[in-house]
Amino acid sequence: MADAIQYRGPAAEGKGAGPRQAFGVPDGIIRRMDRLRGPLPLLLLLFLIVAALLRFHDLSGLPAAHYRDVATTANDALRSAAGHPRLHYTYDEGLYSNLMAVVFLLLGASDWTVRAQGALLGVLTCWGVYRLGRAFGRERAGLFGAGLLAVSFWHVLLSRSGFRAVLLPCLLVHAVALLVEGLRGRGSWRLLLGGALFGLGVHVYPSARFSPFFLPAYALAEVRRTGEGRRPALVKLAIFAAAAFAIAAPMLQHYLNHPEHINYPHRVLSVFSPAVKSEEVPAYLARNLRATLLMFHVAGDENWRHNLSGAPMLDPMAGALFLIGLILVWKRPAAGREGGGDARPAGGSGPMAALLAGWLVAMLLPNLLSVEGVPHGLRSCGVLPAVALLGGIGLEGALGFLAPRLRLDDRSVRAAAATVVVLLGGWTAFRYFVVWGNDPRVAPAHDSAFRAAARVLRDAPDPLDRLLVANGSGYPVYGHPAEAQVYLFEMRGRPLALLGPRDASRLVLNGRPALVALIEKDDRVLDILRQLNPGAPIVEVQAAGLSPGSPVYRIN
Repeated sequence: MADAIQYRGPAAEGKGAGPRQAFGVPDGIIRRMDRLRGPLPLLLLLFLIVAALLRFHDLSGLPAAHYRDVATTANDALRSAAGHPRLHYTYDEGLYSNLMAVVFLLLGASDWTVRAQGALLGVLTCWGVYRLGRAFGRERAGLFGAGLLAVSFWHVLLSRSGFRAVLLPCLLVHAVALLVEGLRGRGSWRLLLGGALFGLGVHVYPSARFSPFFLPAYALAEVRRTGEGRRPALVKLAIFAAAAFAIAAPMLQHYLNHPEHINYPHRVLSVFSPAVKSEEVPAYLARNLRATLLMFHVAGDENWRHNLSGAPMLDPMAGALFLIGLILVWKRPAAGREGGGDARPAGGSGPMAALLAGWLVAMLLPNLLSVEGVPHGLRSCGVLPAVALLGGIGLEGALGFLAPRLRLDDRSVRAAAATVVVLLGGWTAFRYFVVWGNDPRVAPAHDSAFRAAARVLRDAPDPLDRLLVANGSGYPVYGHPAEAQVYLFEMRGRPLALLGPRDASRLVLNGRPALVALIEKDDRVLDILRQLNPGAPIVEVQAAGLSPGSPVYRIN
């Protein structure tokens, strides 16, 4: 009777599969269930847990404050949550702020919710690296790459910072994984979804504008691999491109109407800036090329918001594995070396090598074409998935070389990979939470003085006037220096009068008690306060975290 309700299908046909339930259970579901029972998914789960621990631990407390750019994103999210979402805000593309608004509506606005979506996106990017490796038939390399990204200091810091750039590598890796799967016959819906995710990149961060440049070489190699002619592959690529264009079109139209949001003529960021003289461009490019080539292994970003200042962007082991992977990606993997199967990936390594090489070049262009802050951990973060997967290929190759010489079986190889990732995770945790987190230069780099001043204003008992003299030197955001955004987010639940150069009359207090904060200390402003409030006592407030350079005064 039992035999009557079992389907022996592939086993009975000599294909080696075991018995499974009948009644039309889809083959895809069965394959997914079988895959979840293997050792590789368990190792992936371990790596994702490590990634989550590094990204979510003490997320409210570190970094110590929100830098002005992050505060601007958070204030835009508050606008969106209040019913005013925008495609593009004053400087930034709107997608990340609008997603943050959803988190605010669900969980409220706080330090944790400003950073939580970035931490989650960081974990999802690790999963995406695994998916991309598996799409190419290199499941084990993808798994090891996911583990290396999980413990990457660069990516951990980015995931926790609140900067919108963290969404870019996540979108890219999942979009490309879906593209590879779709081109290899796993359904047109993957091409549509992958194209949509790829098109979303233009709604996130300017570096996404370079991402289309890494696809042509891969597409050509993939067409050659299939051997089924150009037409079917071109149809699939057209589906992906059409979906990407449809999603990107609203922002592209916005750029046509607002070209200043492309080149930012008032901010000198790239060699294309009108303020950069043409004769200076070759010197910038030569200097940037050297800095970019050295950033992974010798000297990285010097900005404390993006890195342990000046340290290589990759730790020594990940850096070595990355270089090994750069060599091995061009070689066809030996049979039996892949997790999840014994066959070599169809078509060899050509498409994967073309993709990852192009990815590195294209997504390092924002770094190469900048005129300040090179190497720059945010502008170049789009390379992270490619770097991680190449590191995974390197780790796979290194363990494959050592296994027969040390007589390691497959379980021992997996255990060795897990040990490498966990040890690197411990090293990253020490560097981030102890070395970087306790360095006295980190908090000022995140505008902690402005946060401390804002909290003095916020926590003072009523009745009290709270005034901010917006005399900062940052670029203007909604008509005031960018530093003011830190105060506005911290005081989102308290009324704050933001004063510009024409608002001196509002400093006439007529005996009312007030706290007056200055973004930058200026004795001329203090003299104006005294002139407008003759005889009123003016005392500089002393509190933890306050900086003499950004004072708060108590009047009356």
